[in-house]
Amino acid sequence: MKIAVIGGGNGGYAAAADLTFHGHKIFFWQRSIKNTKELIKNNNTIIMQDHNGKKKVKIYKVCTTLEQAVKNVKIVIILLPAFTQKEISKKISSILSNEQIIFLPPGSFGSWIFANESSKNNKHNIYFAESGTLPYLARKKDINTISIITRATRLPTGVYPKNKFMKVIKILKTIYPSIEYCGDILSATLMNAGPIIHPPLIILNVGPLEHFSTWDIHNEGTQTSIKKVIYALDSERIKLRKKLSYKAPHFPLSDHYNSKGEEWMYGNSAHKNLKISKNWREHIDLNNHRYILEDIKIGLSFMYSIAEWLKIKVPITSSLLDIGSILLGEDIKKTGRTLTNLNINNLSILELKNKLNGGK
Repeated sequence: MKIAVIGGGNGGYAAAADLTFHGHKIFFWQRSIKNTKELIKNNNTIIMQDHNGKKKVKIYKVCTTLEQAVKNVKIVIILLPAFTQKEISKKISSILSNEQIIFLPPGSFGSWIFANESSKNNKHNIYFAESGTLPYLARKKDINTISIITRATRLPTGVYPKNKFMKVIKILKTIYPSIEYCGDILSATLMNAGPIIHPPLIILNVGPLEHFSTWDIHNEGTQTSIKKVIYALDSERIKLRKKLSYKAPHFPLSDHYNSKGEEWMYGNSAHKNLKISKNWREHIDLNNHRYILEDIKIGLSFMYSIAEWLKIKVPITSSLLDIGSILLGEDIKKTGRTLTNLNINNLSILELKNKLNGGK
């Protein structure tokens, strides 16, 4: 299948290499002109490391423009931080083709942004989907090498418009068989693990993150007391899902840390393998890292906005956002991704769900 992979980070390189290895024609575009030139210089070849060893994978087409990547493909996978979605949606909306699928793994309700932009600039039928996490736990080792620790074994995915889910899910499962349909894109957004795991790990590790040149928030940064906060935050997420009548499985984060629990998104040994790899020992800039700008400012603020809309108290979410606001020097409950900023705060639950299903 012809697939566009948009994004040159960990997820983008993992998807480009892995999907190529599995026989798909990948049209790969990244924002970095320097890295694009380097990849072309290396004959479009990415070195992919996983549990089966190293493989040299030649990407079908390394593109220098978005239009080159998106034209004539069936699926466009966008693996860029959520804070780039407004910019990318404006650039891509007018060049999308009929019946294309835009897949954001995960999306933080970004499908809504892409869909609205496309409706302004494109008359074609475009479908959107987003998942609860990335299809890979992966880290770039250098410009041309990606290390994949594990692949998602259960990938909850929502579709917009929801009334096209059978068609969209059937196609997406041909590239990611682990996809599990979970309803509309709001359901998928409330499956997003990043805004639950990363805010406590960042905020409760802020001292060592500033003091040490590198720190592994998933190893020494994940202690019993910190996991208690993660579980409390996760209980607020699940409370919102239940209020909106979304059914189980809710993929509680406790299963991620319990090797004997129900299978989570990356399987039962993912956290153990992540720690062993040591690939997540890194320097985290508290002003610019995607854990802050994406998972706290966008993902967690959106969850808080949903809670406000539903009139449900979420004290852990609120407290983490208050501390995050101090760190960033702005009130991210207002400047983040909110229903008000998306112009849908005046809708009722029924009205919003009708729109997500495909209604006007």
